[in-house]
Amino acid sequence: MEKLQAAIETARRKREVDASAAEVASRPAAPVVQSTTPVAAPLTGQADRWLAVPEVQLDRGALIQSRILSQSASQESTPFDVLRTKILYQMRQNGWRRLAVTSPLPRCGKSTVATNLALALGRQPELRSILFDFDLRSPTVAQKLGLPQPPSITPLLRGERSFADHAQRIGPNLALCLSGVPDTDPTRLLMADTTKDTLAGIQQEYDPDLMIFDLPSILIGDDARAFLQHVDCALILVRADQTRYGDFDSCEREVGEYTNVLGVVLNGYRHGDGMADAVEHSA
Repeated sequence: MEKLQAAIETARRKREVDASAAEVASRPAAPVVQSTTPVAAPLTGQADRWLAVPEVQLDRGALIQSRILSQSASQESTPFDVLRTKILYQMRQNGWRRLAVTSPLPRCGKSTVATNLALALGRQPELRSILFDFDLRSPTVAQKLGLPQPPSITPLLRGERSFADHAQRIGPNLALCLSGVPDTDPTRLLMADTTKDTLAGIQQEYDPDLMIFDLPSILIGDDARAFLQHVDCALILVRADQTRYGDFDSCEREVGEYTNVLGVVLNGYRHGDGMADAVEHSA
């Protein structure tokens, strides 16, 4: 545990030094290109495009059961609110919009943190955000939110379905782009030009302030590696008393080969007062 915490702190200091030396210019923001993705019928403005996405209501009981705690401001939402503030600051400083959330191995809490972060962003009325469930072999975000199983995201990413026909909306400013059908071979889809074009089209049409991508864990396959080139930065989740130092080190190095490491979240850390499932940040 102490070795992992020391490694996280060392990684944070190295990122600070690298950022200072590079004057925030280590990598440009992910480019937005013109897309041939089909879109819904022309609307009068961006607000209308967002309102055309079907709205869903969340079941608070299901949220609590899945430890989704940030739909409303509370003591339980505070760690995610702090994380939101830190992430917003750094991404605005760099002109970034696309954030990946990943981990070395499964069961670190990446999907739970990504979902809580999205809901915390949804409470910022001046921001528009989109949460994508890109853990395509094992999508879980819809289940965590207590929503019915959505259709496969594959037709959307292939340009065969519009965003408005696939996505769902929570309130006026948070959209969900989820998948409920596991894909047995998503790597080719995540690398495909059609996926790149689809995301560029969504970004162009809906102009979100943040796009959050819940990705698979890094060390279990190639899926996350296939997609990291399409984001501006990544947040790494590690779990106290579970993530090994070597796995964290390998994960951070691999993520850093493809995109900027925004920070590390130590999940499940037990403080001296006995509180569990705290979220500590090194963003």
